[in-house]
Amino acid sequence: MDSGFFAGRLAHTDVLHMQQTTSFMSNDFEVTDAQERPVLRVRTTGSGASRFFMGNRSFVIEDAETGRTLFGFEDVVTWGRDRMSMVDAEGLPLARLRREHAFFSTKVSCQVVDGTEFEIVGNAWGKAYQVHARGVQIAAVERRWAGLSRGLMGHSRYEVTLDPSMPPIVRCAVVGTVLGLDLMRAKDQSSS
Repeated sequence: MDSGFFAGRLAHTDVLHMQQTTSFMSNDFEVTDAQERPVLRVRTTGSGASRFFMGNRSFVIEDAETGRTLFGFEDVVTWGRDRMSMVDAEGLPLARLRREHAFFSTKVSCQVVDGTEFEIVGNAWGKAYQVHARGVQIAAVERRWAGLSRGLMGHSRYEVTLDPSMPPIVRCAVVGTVLGLDLMRAKDQSSS
């Protein structure tokens, strides 16, 4: 992937508000900037039957302004640890997200095709966590109050602050990681 990777408005937006708009058979998100202008749309894909039996496992992330697909996200069916993959608009690999269980903790890491590797620091299941690459914070994520009705429906709202110097391809991988962690949290809640 070169620096010409198309990320739409995401390439120049450093603060994102990710609001879950889940319905019975989808886990969609609306992503806006700090002024609540649309940046991305996250749509659940896959057949209704597969979503009914396996849950929401694949998504398309689109630029809200142009409608152009930026990347896709898929929760790969595995036994044991979670593995999720992201592909660019052409279907080529973009990043791989992996969760590993350790004694009393969970480690979540991501490898981007440009060579960037990052991991989640802090409690990914709590209200706030950071994304670090080589020990340097590149993003901060905080769960926010979604409102009473949305909160009762289990909808999540996140504020994601990105390092302004982050390349577009890594921005996409970070957004995909936030989506992946939300999906992991939902799977953990449904299995307990």
